[in-house]
Amino acid sequence: MTTTIHPVAPGDTLTSIARQYDVKIRHLKALNGLKSSQLFLGQSLLVRIDEEDDSPVIAKSRSLVDTSSSQHVVRPGDTLYRIAINYKITVDQLKKDNNLKSDALSVGTALRIGSNKPITTPVSSQNFKNYKVVKGDTLTKIARENNTTIVVLRSLNNLKNDNLSIGQVLKVSVSVGGSTFPPITPLPPTPPPVVVKPPVVNPPVPTPPPPTPTPNPPVNPAGNSALLSRREDTNYNLYLEIRLLSNEIRTFKLIRKLNGYSLSGQARAVPTHAAIAAAGLTPKIFNALQFCKKVEGHYDAINTYDVGIFSYGFIQFAAKFSLNPLLQSMKTNAPAQYQQIFERAGIMVKNGQVSVASAPSVVNQVLIWEYIKSQSDLFVPFIQAGFVPELVVEQYRVANALYAVPSLSAMLNLNLANGARIQTPISNVLRDLETQALAIAMGVNLGPNYMAMVLSEALSDLAQNRSIADVNFLASTAWRDICSHLIAFETVPRPDQSRRKSALTIERARKILEIGVPVVLV
Repeated sequence: MTTTIHPVAPGDTLTSIARQYDVKIRHLKALNGLKSSQLFLGQSLLVRIDEEDDSPVIAKSRSLVDTSSSQHVVRPGDTLYRIAINYKITVDQLKKDNNLKSDALSVGTALRIGSNKPITTPVSSQNFKNYKVVKGDTLTKIARENNTTIVVLRSLNNLKNDNLSIGQVLKVSVSVGGSTFPPITPLPPTPPPVVVKPPVVNPPVPTPPPPTPTPNPPVNPAGNSALLSRREDTNYNLYLEIRLLSNEIRTFKLIRKLNGYSLSGQARAVPTHAAIAAAGLTPKIFNALQFCKKVEGHYDAINTYDVGIFSYGFIQFAAKFSLNPLLQSMKTNAPAQYQQIFERAGIMVKNGQVSVASAPSVVNQVLIWEYIKSQSDLFVPFIQAGFVPELVVEQYRVANALYAVPSLSAMLNLNLANGARIQTPISNVLRDLETQALAIAMGVNLGPNYMAMVLSEALSDLAQNRSIADVNFLASTAWRDICSHLIAFETVPRPDQSRRKSALTIERARKILEIGVPVVLV
């Protein structure tokens, strides 16, 4: 099963949506915390669907591919990446077979597909060499210098993490007559830093004449966003010079960490009130999410160094949970922008499952994200997307569906001073913008249900200390008092402290007290 997001359209009902996805109404209600069958226009619903199901559109497009033919006639919307995936070959092989110098295609062109059989890599001629780890080595550095990937190194050496010891001996693959992975351009191992010209992610094409201004200008038709250069400094920090869809050129510095990189991001433009409303967010929820943006990163933020494998965006959508739904939402609600940025880079999504044209033939989503993590060229589309308004709005849509709504509707179990035990949604007690922002930020890191348990304990303790016997009186407590009590409560050591992430909860509550929450939309 996988999760997708359904934006409520005119005429939608729970019955029609359940019938569309072949799910039960009670499952829709439970997944979205719905107490009634009432829906509102633009509301985002989580839906769990069967990964094997194909929509009629997908099924129809599959039927257009004749795998027994030796030719493919280019149709509107075709790209080299899509064609290569349909025929289970690589883009390079497709270009080589047809003597193509660029990725540009013309409708009606007949492409030779060769034998139409998947290209296999000879493995019988592969052997290995030993590599001794020296000071300053990382898996990324070793992979680049030996023309392989982190995934292969981990597999060959049965590594459980990316930690290395000086003197440790690693087995490194040496291929003769074939390579397991696409070639990686090695970077110079020692200073001085130089600019390395990698393969361009989105191949530049001549810029067309300026179009006649229109009320709603189309997405840049040239598609000339690209990775222009890449270099490392002596501390192994990575510098990517990128052309955005607006044709602006910016340089992004990714800070090297033990197991990857960190980019706090530069994209911070606020979406319009109308766009946010159309995505199903209230102004209060949008403002509460601005606190998450303050502590997590900007729209183009990237983190590849912790257990999340690959995290992205202002809420740090993680590969293990929320990044697949985010890409699916982008593809569903902003298909033109998704195609121009992600599909041109070979990153596809279907039914919530992500694939990469240049990756090895694996179906495990964890390995797909490990592969993306190991290929810095594939960071480029994520960074570009942070500057595209239509794709930024999807970050808010998914953050609302996966974190804001579940966090504020999660149930508190409170023990009041008179011995009464009350169960009530978080939003009934935490009514201020500041405390709701704190609950959402905690929900992002702990998950809504575990966050509700931590808050239940802290608020029950507050009620006991202040002899509060009425839940409405507890709800009238000043937000500063609630944040201060949560800090004091979580400072005391408790069982399973690491799971509670008390240090992070304390830091979030202190940040709320320090800066408050900016009111961006009214």
